[in-house]
Amino acid sequence: MICAHCSKPFAIDRIVNQRGKGLNAEIQCPLCQAWLGRSAAMARVKMASFYIGFIAMVWGYFDDSMRNFCIPVSIFAVMLLLVCHMMDHIKVTETPEIEDTSEQRQKYR
Repeated sequence: MICAHCSKPFAIDRIVNQRGKGLNAEIQCPLCQAWLGRSAAMARVKMASFYIGFIAMVWGYFDDSMRNFCIPVSIFAVMLLLVCHMMDHIKVTETPEIEDTSEQRQKYR
C-alpha cells in the first residue's frame, strides 16, 4: 500500500492503529503517522450501483416483458460502478503534527 501523504510504500501487516468501523474506517500510516481513509459516500454509491446492476440483469434475463427497461438500467449502473471504482482512492483525513523548526532556521540564516 502507498501512503497518500508521504508517498512511501508500506506493508499492510505493519498497520497498527485503526479507528472507526465499517465504511468510515481509517488507518494510520506507520511511516508518517497520517490518518488515511476512503470516502464513505463513494463506497455506498459503488455498492448500490453493483446491486442495482446485478438485480436488473437477473430480472431482465428471466422476465421478457421487463427486458427493455432492465438493459439500460443495468448498463447505467455498471458504468456508475466503474466510475466510482476509479474515483475511490485512499485520501488523507488527518495530517500529523509538524514540529516548528523556525528557531533552528533562524540560526543558520
